[in-house]
Amino acid sequence: MPKPQLSKEKIIDTAIEIADEKGHEAVTLRGIAKRLKVHVTSLYNHVPTKDAVFIEMMKKMFADSDMPVGSFTWQDWIRGYAEAFRKMACRHPGAFQVFQRGLAQGDEAMETVESAIAAFRADGFDIEATFCAMRAVNVVVFGLGLEDVARETNAVPQLNPELVPVERFPQIHEVMAISERPDTFHFLVEVLIAGIAARRPV
Repeated sequence: MPKPQLSKEKIIDTAIEIADEKGHEAVTLRGIAKRLKVHVTSLYNHVPTKDAVFIEMMKKMFADSDMPVGSFTWQDWIRGYAEAFRKMACRHPGAFQVFQRGLAQGDEAMETVESAIAAFRADGFDIEATFCAMRAVNVVVFGLGLEDVARETNAVPQLNPELVPVERFPQIHEVMAISERPDTFHFLVEVLIAGIAARRPV
């Protein structure tokens, strides 16, 4: 029987598949090898460590996402970046969480960051304000992605209206009644944009 043809791409696709099924912490070299029906040492020709797998997972997800690259206003870059991250989180709910381990690497990640820096600098942001703005964007967008994943997997605990006395907390009940309707994702993205604009160096 011929040996299965291994490649780095096949290993990373398998790692993403495992992460989406069981969470990124379930990704191990032994687990990948078992799923690919190869000995774990066969992986070392393509990925030397589990950390290298995580880095390649981030690269792959960025490469497969429609990240904003090119000439944009910084406002449109934030909107495009947020949307791309949201789609990534929905497509890969388990693998997406690997971004908790560090910043994304690879050409695709660098290209969208380079585009963002150029957009902020073109509108008068100095380098420190640009760094702070982009840091804020990453924190907010990643947090929103995690919230989307939690909602999709029913991991967000919901208040039971029956346990909240309406006579004592009428306004909470009013908010709970419409809590599924508003698009808080886009609301927060626009609030972020407004906040960054308010801190733009004069």
